[in-house]
Amino acid sequence: MDPWFRCGPLSARLEDGRTLYDRVTVRLGEAEFALLEGPSGAGKTTLLRAIAGLDPAESAERTLGGEAFPASALPSWRARVTWLAQDAPMLPGSVRENLAFPFRHRAGQGRRLDEGRARELLVAVGLGDLPWNRDARDLSGGERHRLALVRGMLWDPPVLLADEPFTGLDPDRARACRDLLAAWARRPGHAALVVLHDPELGRGADRRLVLQGGRLREGEPRA
Repeated sequence: MDPWFRCGPLSARLEDGRTLYDRVTVRLGEAEFALLEGPSGAGKTTLLRAIAGLDPAESAERTLGGEAFPASALPSWRARVTWLAQDAPMLPGSVRENLAFPFRHRAGQGRRLDEGRARELLVAVGLGDLPWNRDARDLSGGERHRLALVRGMLWDPPVLLADEPFTGLDPDRARACRDLLAAWARRPGHAALVVLHDPELGRGADRRLVLQGGRLREGEPRA
C-alpha cells in the first residue's frame, strides 16, 4: 500500500562537494506525529526545506493523499506542506498581520483568518494576553516560536514540518505545546514531522526517523 505522504528521492551536497544525504525518501502516515532526529550537521533542516519544496529537488516525486504533485505543481504542494523555520521569523507588522498573512496569498483560496480559533490557540500556548496590535518583531524568541506554531496550525495544512518549534520555552510550556501539536497532527488528513531540541519531548511520538551518515532509517519509538 502506498504511503499517505511521500517525498523523494532527495539528495543534498555541501559547498565543498561532500554528500550531506543521498537519495532519501520520506514517508508519513495519515494522522501521524513523527520525529526527525540525527546528530548536529546531519542535514535535518536542509531535508525539511527540501520536503517543503523550498530547495531544488528535480528528481523528487511528491504524493499526498493519493494525489501526485509534479514540479509544475510546487506552489500547490507548498500550500499543503508547511515548514516552520527554526528561527521563527516574523514578518513586518503586528501580531494580527502575522496571523493573517497566509490567508492573503492566492494559496488561501478565499479562506479567512478565524479569529475565534486564533484566540483559542493563543490561549493554549500561553499567549492569550498578547496584544494583537503589538509589533511581532518585538516578541521574545519563545513568543515568536509560539506565534509561528499558532500561525501554522491556523493555516491548517495537511502536513506541518516543524524545526525545533519549542526553542526558548520552559519545560512545562514546551510539553503543553508539544501535546497541542501532537493532537493537531493526529487528526484525519494531517501529519507532522518535527525536529526537537530536547529528546524527552519526543516520548510518545508515533515514529522516529533518524538521519545519520547520509541515510534515513527508522528508529525505535520512545515509550
